[in-house]
Amino acid sequence: MESKAWYCRQKQKLLLTTSYFAIFTGCLFYIPGASAIPMYNQIRDIPFQSRPKLVNRHHGREVALPPGSTASDGSGDVVFYGEECTMGIYEGTFRNKNGPVDTGPGARWEGYPLGTRFTGPDHSVFPDNKCVNIRDLHPALPNQVSSYVVTGYCECRFYDHENCPNEPGEGGFSAYNREDASLWRNGPDDDTLESFACWYTKHFNEFEFCSIKFAENPSAAIGRPVSPIDVLKPQPPGQVIDKIFRKEDMTDSLTRGEGETDCQKLPEGIVLNYYKINGCSCRFFTSDNCDEASYSFVDGNPGRIEKIYRLPRDLRSYRCLVPFGIPWVARDDL
Repeated sequence: MESKAWYCRQKQKLLLTTSYFAIFTGCLFYIPGASAIPMYNQIRDIPFQSRPKLVNRHHGREVALPPGSTASDGSGDVVFYGEECTMGIYEGTFRNKNGPVDTGPGARWEGYPLGTRFTGPDHSVFPDNKCVNIRDLHPALPNQVSSYVVTGYCECRFYDHENCPNEPGEGGFSAYNREDASLWRNGPDDDTLESFACWYTKHFNEFEFCSIKFAENPSAAIGRPVSPIDVLKPQPPGQVIDKIFRKEDMTDSLTRGEGETDCQKLPEGIVLNYYKINGCSCRFFTSDNCDEASYSFVDGNPGRIEKIYRLPRDLRSYRCLVPFGIPWVARDDL
């Protein structure tokens, strides 16, 4: 006849077996709700946040991440031409030359590394050289960036480690008004980038001179007919204006800031049908004194830009600046 101790041991075995069975069946039949499962698409289309809540530490204090968008439907696309510091980083290629934004698959972030505008940023919020880890902008982008663009008055350095290390051999590169739509063809940086830091600059120390030419008759400026109409019905030569701006024309003074010329008034009565800008970015106005309220448009870059016909008829003045933007075409005045 079994002892009382034997019965106690059998009871303990039965309880232990029952407990394991309960745990196993609980794990087997528990299925989390759909909202608890992270879907691939959910981390690739993060809504636009003009005031992101994420923060980064800089010199012992928390600062907001730069504003931008990860939308891949084109709703948050940044215009990459202007004085603003703008950046785009992409998992795939992003746009054709002067063409539309590629809104196909792939993670992306486009935004303003120094704030919404480069002019007068709050440096306590968007300081120069503030390190940004790419994973804080988009969780699918670290070690996946295959193309980028940086334009405006800023330079950015990319790193292949987080927290922007400055140790030799850590990899990375700097970019100033530059883009690369296919990093996988141009060196070892494809699918390696993890952080970046940007700082305000115009590279004024590298500027030497730029030139700009205006004309009423494009054929007179170019030296040949520019359309069949010019062959069949030649136009009078009209005025041709050539200007050269050197570094001393853009130094700081009582009438201008560093990196810009004084206001240039166009001759009375001239109707512009052509201009060519080499190595400048020029802002055009409808008033005689470059009044900001009369601002019309900006054009030009570190390379060459030409525009024939279809110019605004009411331009009266302009001011040229140290260039920004992507130089698609090489200068022809050097």
